[in-house]
Amino acid sequence: MSDHETHPSSCLTDLSGRRLSYLRISLTDRCNLRCDYCYHSVNESQIAERELSDDEVIRLVRVFSKMGFDKIRFTGGELLLRDRVVDLIRETAVTAGVSLIGITTNGLLLEKHLPGLIDAGLNRLNVSLDTLDREKFKRITGVDGLDRVTSVISRALETNVFPRVKINTLVMRGVNDDEIDKLADWGLSRRTDLRFIEFMPTRGSGWEESRFVSQDEMIERVRGPLDIDPVIEPNSGPALTFKQRGRPGRVSFISAVSRSFCNECNRLRVTSRGTVVGCLFSGKEIRIRELLDPRVDDETIIAVIKTLTRSQDFRRGIENRTRTWEGPSMRGIGG
Repeated sequence: MSDHETHPSSCLTDLSGRRLSYLRISLTDRCNLRCDYCYHSVNESQIAERELSDDEVIRLVRVFSKMGFDKIRFTGGELLLRDRVVDLIRETAVTAGVSLIGITTNGLLLEKHLPGLIDAGLNRLNVSLDTLDREKFKRITGVDGLDRVTSVISRALETNVFPRVKINTLVMRGVNDDEIDKLADWGLSRRTDLRFIEFMPTRGSGWEESRFVSQDEMIERVRGPLDIDPVIEPNSGPALTFKQRGRPGRVSFISAVSRSFCNECNRLRVTSRGTVVGCLFSGKEIRIRELLDPRVDDETIIAVIKTLTRSQDFRRGIENRTRTWEGPSMRGIGG
């Protein structure tokens, strides 16, 4: 048995009985892109506040692993702007009970870091990519970087380390919805899981009804028949996933607006400043940075997290819909 299986504080559940096993840790709010739907959601005072130290991040990983969390994902901002990410991956990989270690990146800095990350124990990779058009990429991000991103995706696939490289594509009407069929074809032709994400009404995103494209409309725009993927992977999350006969890739849809997947949610998030977020749209969060002081033992931190997780409204109930009010800054909590 692994350490977390025998630990008395393992198997954290919330008030709705959902077992929590997936932790997302944002390493920084900084980003080297300027995407309108994300970049302006964080103000300068937030960026000026001290980020969690490496020791604090690893302490979080170890504490949560004792509660049965076996999947850790590091996000941002752009996490590769932070120093020593490879060391954080390596420390996470030797933490008892943690088996899935991922990052979400925009890919611009990934090429030089990829060998070190893989050597350290990275085994899951998500890359954000909203367009395959070079000029459109520049308009969306403010950077001429499409070739760098698509090139490093190909390189990551060639390593055969990752079951699939997941591609996160936020769909916005009038911006990139005209590329849905092209993006799907690109994803299905290689060992990727291209995940079309509904535009959510988060803080500072510029969300409005006219820019929203639903899951159903996206599916209609994908050329060729899609078959539900019967393979259920561990910690597969809320995506509705399809395959197309004879092709290596998959396409998925993450649809927090048009349908509710609250009943499937198994994750908690920690911001780069040390705040635990239980739900993207609950409106409740708690700062635990001070508890990461070396003088505070793990059991005290675990007790606080357990109490928090089972408090009213920290995590929305399984019947709730996520469209009822504006959610948090996605850049601030790492998506």
